[in-house]
Amino acid sequence: MTDTEFETVNFCCEELEESVSSDPEASLIEHDSGLILLNLGHREEEGESGVVLATIRFCPFCGTEIQTDEDIEAALGAVEIVE
Repeated sequence: MTDTEFETVNFCCEELEESVSSDPEASLIEHDSGLILLNLGHREEEGESGVVLATIRFCPFCGTEIQTDEDIEAALGAVEIVE
């Protein structure tokens, strides 16, 4: 696949494309909001458990900026955050 083909599917490199999954247990998750999130693991507090996710701005494989702060803020505006 060429770099141009990756750009049309919003992936900067083959490694990122192969690593991102919609599975909530995966390390790199493509959320319904369009964000690519890093799964930091499970957390349990006061009898409730959940997954801790972090936004990432740069591809962990090639270093390309894949999400700007504005992209993240816009996408998070549509996501319900449970605390």
